[in-house]
Amino acid sequence: MCAKHILCSLYLFRRVHQYMPTFNISAAARAVGTSRASIQRAIKSGRLSATTNEQDERVIDLSELLRVFGPLKHGEQANMDASMDGEQRDTPSMAVHEHGLVKALREHLDDAREQLRLAQEEKRHLLTMLEVEQAARRELETKLLPAPVPPSKLAPPSHRWVWLLLILLVAVLAFAGWRWRDAIHATVAALVN
Repeated sequence: MCAKHILCSLYLFRRVHQYMPTFNISAAARAVGTSRASIQRAIKSGRLSATTNEQDERVIDLSELLRVFGPLKHGEQANMDASMDGEQRDTPSMAVHEHGLVKALREHLDDAREQLRLAQEEKRHLLTMLEVEQAARRELETKLLPAPVPPSKLAPPSHRWVWLLLILLVAVLAFAGWRWRDAIHATVAALVN
């Protein structure tokens, strides 16, 4: 993520967080319909996050309460809306801040869409380059590999090897004949009689 987007995200977080309603532990317990001890256990276990406000009170954002405990009780939601109407929504600067926030969010969304479009374009470009590279590799392989030799065109064995094998066979037979000549004569005599 580039520095511009990090700064923009931090700015947006601060702007949204500035107007997010917060609850002290007692008010949070009433809002979700549970005890203070349950809220404190959730904070201690890390399931629920809490911050400290300017008065050094531990406070919990509305978004955290909704994330962990689900929707608020109906009466507390109406009380919160009424308190926000009285506290913040009547100020004229609130509308200006909300307009600025919406504008910043739209710019951030436009930047994200542009990044997505560029990423998709780069993906298409890289896939095209990969296909071209694969085609070039296949073409080189066909050029560099020798053509297969058909089985019918195998070279005949050299005549010299044939003569050498024939001489070796005669030598072996001569040795065998001399070595077993008595056995051969006896077998031939028995066959003739």
